[in-house]
Amino acid sequence: MKRAALAVSSAILLAFVSACSPAKLPDESSASSRLDENRFIPHTLSEDPGPSSVPGPAKFQPAKVPAIKEKTAAVPSVSPAAPLPTPSVPAKKLNNASAPKPEPKKKEVPVQKHHQEANAVQKTEQRKLSLAEIHHKYPAVFRMRGTSQGKKVALTFDDGPDLNYTPQVLDILKKHQVKATFFVIGSRAQTHPEIIRRMVREGHVVGNHSYSHPFMPKLTASEFSSQIMRTQEIIKPLTGYTPRLVRPPYGAINEEQVRWMSDHHLLAVNWDVDSLDWKGLSGKQVYHNIVDNARAGSVILQHSAGGNDKHDLSGTVTALPDLIRSLKSSGYKLVTVPELMGIPKDL
Repeated sequence: MKRAALAVSSAILLAFVSACSPAKLPDESSASSRLDENRFIPHTLSEDPGPSSVPGPAKFQPAKVPAIKEKTAAVPSVSPAAPLPTPSVPAKKLNNASAPKPEPKKKEVPVQKHHQEANAVQKTEQRKLSLAEIHHKYPAVFRMRGTSQGKKVALTFDDGPDLNYTPQVLDILKKHQVKATFFVIGSRAQTHPEIIRRMVREGHVVGNHSYSHPFMPKLTASEFSSQIMRTQEIIKPLTGYTPRLVRPPYGAINEEQVRWMSDHHLLAVNWDVDSLDWKGLSGKQVYHNIVDNARAGSVILQHSAGGNDKHDLSGTVTALPDLIRSLKSSGYKLVTVPELMGIPKDL
């Protein structure tokens, strides 16, 4: 009886010990010894590991863990033997993402074109030649006086014809038997053709003073040529010849325009003695402005019409008789510009 009770007690004790004893752990090198390192990582940060490859009757089911919010406890570290899986990205895409984007390549300007543009800008910024410099550079095309050989001077009259001052000037020249040069405006010659014909009959030379008296350097090439050629077409039937002599209004002209005149066999004629009669000076002032500055070869500027009706040229009319007598008495011969310069009056 005692033996039976002892056996039962031993069996109970053995069963209790067996139940309390831990199961034998597998070898660390076996696959079953590895923990499921993804069980504490939310699915938004890891891929589904898929079915377990570890054999056994039961599969460990990880407890549900709420999604981790910002500033929560750090995720438990995992074994370096099994790094966190990341989506695979092609190598080419990774290289492009890591490398900085190159700056857009600037379009290169050919060196030759750059130099041409710089030269063009420099050319437009060059200083314009003065009238004296143009005269020095183009002495055969742009003249301001005649030769000093022989005691000759030329009286010239601009801006005519009109019905007031021009006839008075012609009367004085006729009385003193003096031949002069008239640089006429095309539009006025067209309005008063009979006065142009009188100039020719009495032996005077007619030159071109533009069609409407503009400031020539401000004109385009086509506008400049139109001013000259239109006046030539008006003068020719009235005089019987196409004038070679051209006087630019205000004496103003640029280098390009002088070249144009050279190409058309024209001669620009300015002056070296200015009476300043256009200022409305008295006869005495006009007289001294001429006599005190004239010398052999001088081209003397006066006017036979005003720029408008308000211009007073009575000083010119008053001074002209005394001026002619004074120059003659000083031994000067009063001639036309073509005679002074030894050139033909026409083309």
